[in-house]
Amino acid sequence: MSNDRSNDQEPGVGHSGPGNAPGGVTVAFLEDDMVLRLCVETVFEDSGIRIVGASTPTALLDALRARNLAPDILVTDHHVGGHGVVPVSVPKVLAAIGRPIPVIVTTGDESLATKAEIRRGGWHFLSKPYDPETLQALIHSALLGEG
Repeated sequence: MSNDRSNDQEPGVGHSGPGNAPGGVTVAFLEDDMVLRLCVETVFEDSGIRIVGASTPTALLDALRARNLAPDILVTDHHVGGHGVVPVSVPKVLAAIGRPIPVIVTTGDESLATKAEIRRGGWHFLSKPYDPETLQALIHSALLGEG
């Protein structure tokens, strides 16, 4: 398998459509804080929401492919790797997924510029720190096309 990523599009992710997690929703979770990622995965374990988490876009896509899952929604930290990568990483991840899905961007940066950047993408904003119930409610709201 080649690591050449010279074209902007990754091979497709998963073979199933929305809701391909048995009995629930699949969330692609891009977060470089390992403790937060594991906490969210653990809290959501019994909720019918399957979290597939990773610290980089490439690792996330690899994890989805390895489990043959197509996510229903993308939740991503705005500052993965220590700087804002959302305008670059989200379109690449969505292109690799191969279909439009809702996006939630989490960040502790509540500046007007950051919020405007997130809204320009048509994505949902979630301020850090957040509790799992708030994230879960926003996931359901975004999947229903609300907000």
